[in-house]
Amino acid sequence: MKNVTYDVGVIGSGPAGLAAAFRAKGQGKSVVIIEKYLWGGTCPNYGCDPKKILMSAVEGVTRAQQMSKAGLKGTLAIDWPALMAHKQTYVDAVKPRKTKGLDDADIERVYGAAQFISTDEVLVAQADTTIKATDWIIAVGQRPSTLPIRGAELLGDNETFLNLAEMPATIAFIGAGFVGIEFATIASAAGAQVHVIDRSSEALSGFDPEHVDDVVQHLANDGVEFHFGVGVVAVTRNSQGLQVELADETSLQVDAVFNAAGRTGNADLLAVDNANIKIDEHGEVLVDNYLRSSNPHVYSIGDVASSPVPKIVPVGNFEGRYVADLLTGATTAPISYPATPVVVFAKHRLAQVGMTMAAARANNYKIIDFDVTDVITFYRSLDAAKVRVVVDNNDVIVGASVVADEAEELINYFVTIINTHRTFAQTQANIYAYPSLGSDMADYYA
Repeated sequence: MKNVTYDVGVIGSGPAGLAAAFRAKGQGKSVVIIEKYLWGGTCPNYGCDPKKILMSAVEGVTRAQQMSKAGLKGTLAIDWPALMAHKQTYVDAVKPRKTKGLDDADIERVYGAAQFISTDEVLVAQADTTIKATDWIIAVGQRPSTLPIRGAELLGDNETFLNLAEMPATIAFIGAGFVGIEFATIASAAGAQVHVIDRSSEALSGFDPEHVDDVVQHLANDGVEFHFGVGVVAVTRNSQGLQVELADETSLQVDAVFNAAGRTGNADLLAVDNANIKIDEHGEVLVDNYLRSSNPHVYSIGDVASSPVPKIVPVGNFEGRYVADLLTGATTAPISYPATPVVVFAKHRLAQVGMTMAAARANNYKIIDFDVTDVITFYRSLDAAKVRVVVDNNDVIVGASVVADEAEELINYFVTIINTHRTFAQTQANIYAYPSLGSDMADYYA
């Protein structure tokens, strides 16, 4: 058995863990990082990065379909195996790129499952190693939740979908959140007949309902069938494929079913009781406003932390750098999050940042609607784009929701606007390249 000691131990090599490890090492700490599955974590291997690569083909088809009404001739179709091969080329390069970066930075890496054996030690049995650290950072992310239905073992998950060799002819997604909507977009564009099932009465909880309706309608226009307000009772295999039994006593016959109905933190796999670390019922580490757990020398960041922010890569990076700064004395302040945008990569993108429309109404703030379809940047590609903006009682912009083909880019302008507390007049005082998403800001009050 090998016994080693470090200043900082990081469990999990996803974006959050890597950000913490590199920052701490750069500030003079001895650092070890432990990974039990794929170096780089979920995002680059079977999450947001490969998903976005697949979405690039959807973007091309969508743009061509829109422009077919304005002079572009020809028909595009997705070659799924070729697209997956393109995706896999990127994924195959993740491990060597991540491990080389760690080695070049002289960050020790250990492969295997970590479990706490005391308040400051973990055992990595696969590596026959016990590691002691002055401070630990838990960054082990999340896994798909297990649905309480008969036949749950027949369901695929995000990793399964993003590694499909062939696109099934008929496919169902349980859950109409980020994952369900985005995967439905990809599958539909690739030629599948798609069903989306959700117990809720609407998709994408937490987003502006009017803009959600636009997203859902775009998918429905492409033939995606939505089943709202009904749960799944069971999934069974038969001679034709899989039968999905719904709570309203109807059923769907499909070739594949995927669980897109939520995720669970992986902290429950770390024997946290041995280190006096408290977790919640979702497998997330309970943390204070310093991202510190109930063990004062153990911190948690990214998707597995109970921090009240979106579970997205930029947040994990931000938290990783913050904790490293805290451990090296570069900061002593509690964490403070800037405005954080969230994006749904559907056929018609949906993005929001800052105060939601529901909160705006509760605070009696003004909500301004802009149909910017005829503004040049959107008109040129026949994009039916809409923007909603929240302004406070001082006319400062505090929230925004965007539904547009380039919503993920446009929302970034609002991130800066909100973080710098600008009014519309102050925003329109900038001069941006024309025509562009930035220059279009000048037309929002026109």
